[in-house]
Amino acid sequence: MVAGQTLMTQFTWLSGRPSLDLCNTRTPDGDLLQTPQDVSEWLATAGFSQPENTCMQDVERVRALRDALRGALVNHDAGEVATVVSDWLTAAPGHLAIDPANLRASFCPDVNSCECVFVPTLLDAVEIAREEIDRVRVCAAENCSMVYLDSSRNGSRRWCSMERCGARAKAHAYYERKRGRGD
Repeated sequence: MVAGQTLMTQFTWLSGRPSLDLCNTRTPDGDLLQTPQDVSEWLATAGFSQPENTCMQDVERVRALRDALRGALVNHDAGEVATVVSDWLTAAPGHLAIDPANLRASFCPDVNSCECVFVPTLLDAVEIAREEIDRVRVCAAENCSMVYLDSSRNGSRRWCSMERCGARAKAHAYYERKRGRGD
């Protein structure tokens, strides 16, 4: 990609966490991961490497992974996150290495398979499960299903983002208050 050029994408990138952004590929309007090209586009725009080959079976596996991960995170079930990630890792040939500078685990793949390229996303989910799973939320807007990490001080954030859903909800509430007073 050329510097300054924006890659157009159908995906929403609002959580700042790849595991939650993967969970947000199923929307009220449908599933955004329909083809191998969709999976490749998600990986590319998320900044991950591409698998050598992606087939429809990989798409089905990624969608099942996403749905299981979303359920575990939204239900604040850290044990289920561990199970989902462990099950995926059994099919990902490679090994974990620990960065001595920050003591974070990173995955070193033996091959560039679909299983391997999603491991960093899953390690992010494990980090959320370990440190902040009680802060995972689903947007309160009626027509939104985005998952996000509530980083507010008191844990009371209701919308995936103010720009996307919060402003609409506040404008609607204002309109209803004004209408009720006859203004």
